[in-house]
Amino acid sequence: MKVLAIVPARCGSKGFPNKNIKIIGDKTLLELAVKVGLDCKDVDDVYVSTDCKEYKNIALNAGSKSLGLRPEEFATDSAKSIDVVIDLINRLEEKYDYLVLLQPTSPIREPKDIENMLNLLTGKNADACVSVTQFEEPHPFKLKSIDSDGYVKSFIDGTTSEVPRQSLPKAYALNGAIYVTKIETVLKEKTFLPAKTVPYLMNTNINIDSEEDFIFLEAMVEKKKVKVWGSDV
Repeated sequence: MKVLAIVPARCGSKGFPNKNIKIIGDKTLLELAVKVGLDCKDVDDVYVSTDCKEYKNIALNAGSKSLGLRPEEFATDSAKSIDVVIDLINRLEEKYDYLVLLQPTSPIREPKDIENMLNLLTGKNADACVSVTQFEEPHPFKLKSIDSDGYVKSFIDGTTSEVPRQSLPKAYALNGAIYVTKIETVLKEKTFLPAKTVPYLMNTNINIDSEEDFIFLEAMVEKKKVKVWGSDV
């Protein structure tokens, strides 16, 4: 079983510029993503995919491999992660069985999580395994939309929020920390979430899309509420 880890890190984020290289402790989020892959005993190689020389050099210094910068068509705001990953896989000479996707902006994870997910995927004879966190507030049944007449209605038809919280079905959100997928499935179905995807439940994760998210992460780390693998804090 050969396992390839890819760390995607585009530098052109407009909402929160350079979010991939914000620093926790003594390392950037990009370095931390590379490190968690390198520290996993089941991962054979870690590659960075980026459109930025600075990011590439940071990742290389952290121990990642690289095929150079992304082709221009995969360096835009509209480029999809799946297309970026497939392009990199197709350009590799080495062949792998499994892909591990490690996004720098979801840093609450450990090498053991990757190992557990690979074991879960193979044990269940699934095509993929994805990390999730239980999503409690606001519960999807509580979400509303506004119809064309300006009236409030349930966002999900046939649901109601007017029941005790304990009666609501459990809901889960993709937390972005780890995706594990068979390489053949990625290439054939062009998705990280095929039909036979099993969940890997994690207690906590913080997905950084904004400066407020990063401030929250810093506070949680400072108060020892979460641990970021590879950081000195």
